[in-house]
Amino acid sequence: MADNTCNCTRQECAFSGEGRLCDMLDRAGVPRDGKWRTLIFYMRGLGEFSTLSDAQKARIQQLLVDVLNRRDFSETSYHDVLRADRDIRVEPYECRMREALQETERLAREFRSMLHQRRGDMDKLEQESVRAVESGLDPAEVVRLLRATFSEMREQMDSDAARVGELTVTDPLTGLGNRRAFESALAAGEVAWKGGMDLALVLFDVDRFKQINDHHGHRIGDQVLRTVAEVLRRKVDECNRSVGAGAGECASVVARFGGEEFALVLTGEGALRAGEIAESVRAGLENVSFAIRDGQGQVVEHGVRVTLSAGVAYARPGLAGTLADSLFDQADKALYEAKREGRNRVRVAVGGDRGASGGNRGSDRGSDAPVA
Repeated sequence: MADNTCNCTRQECAFSGEGRLCDMLDRAGVPRDGKWRTLIFYMRGLGEFSTLSDAQKARIQQLLVDVLNRRDFSETSYHDVLRADRDIRVEPYECRMREALQETERLAREFRSMLHQRRGDMDKLEQESVRAVESGLDPAEVVRLLRATFSEMREQMDSDAARVGELTVTDPLTGLGNRRAFESALAAGEVAWKGGMDLALVLFDVDRFKQINDHHGHRIGDQVLRTVAEVLRRKVDECNRSVGAGAGECASVVARFGGEEFALVLTGEGALRAGEIAESVRAGLENVSFAIRDGQGQVVEHGVRVTLSAGVAYARPGLAGTLADSLFDQADKALYEAKREGRNRVRVAVGGDRGASGGNRGSDRGSDAPVA
């Protein structure tokens, strides 16, 4: 195993077999104290950190370049770099926490609204019951009226329960399944796979979505996400229509599981066609041309294109750990490869033995889709 230490007090100084790295740091003016050099070695070695996204690695690498260009190796600069590195690392988790809090607030509002509605229904139920008893009708007729009133209330409460259940697994922006729905479907897919059914997972990520938000604003970014969701729904519906009767649905869930990330859990016939479906979604979005409109509805920009990358993984014997976790990791690595190779393409996880990876650019044709 390579010795990743650097003794910078010696004349001969090498790091990981890469040559005179310490000499290079000397020329850059980096102090010889351990904390600065350890920090820089860590920032240089981020390629081995599988827990960081491509975008996070790029931002930390740029942070390193900025440090070396400034040549400010003061104590204040050191702590500023540590804070910036920390912010880059935790940003995805903070984003997910905000999304979870927003979802909780939304569910609380919906629940309060239902309770308020049912409180009014209970008042009405009381009035109807008193009116029936005081009507002087035959007791059998009174019982019939009371039963009908209570039956209506029970149906409304059953409807509320179903609505609450639906809200907990639905992404409010796109109407797709949320992360909870995705994880539940993937766990169910693992059970089905163990019973002999084919299973595949496709992860999608909108390319350069931060730039879309920064350039056009979050309102337009939200519309892009809704459009991606619609393309996903349409392509899965096409797959469902094409499979034979009794073959089941192509996708167990179509989900947005965070930010600009989407997923398909595919079973049966859908799993066998995972690569084809992923490429169809990619090409379908590439052919959408957006028209950006201002608050008054006037078109301010034509021909805006959005692309996405996808990673496909197939369940197979020998995956390490739990199947669901391993399948996700494999799809995520394939997605990373698609991003690394230039984006706007589909890649299949190493070892995948079904489907085909996409990657051909789609047509530049396509009509403008209005973005309000």
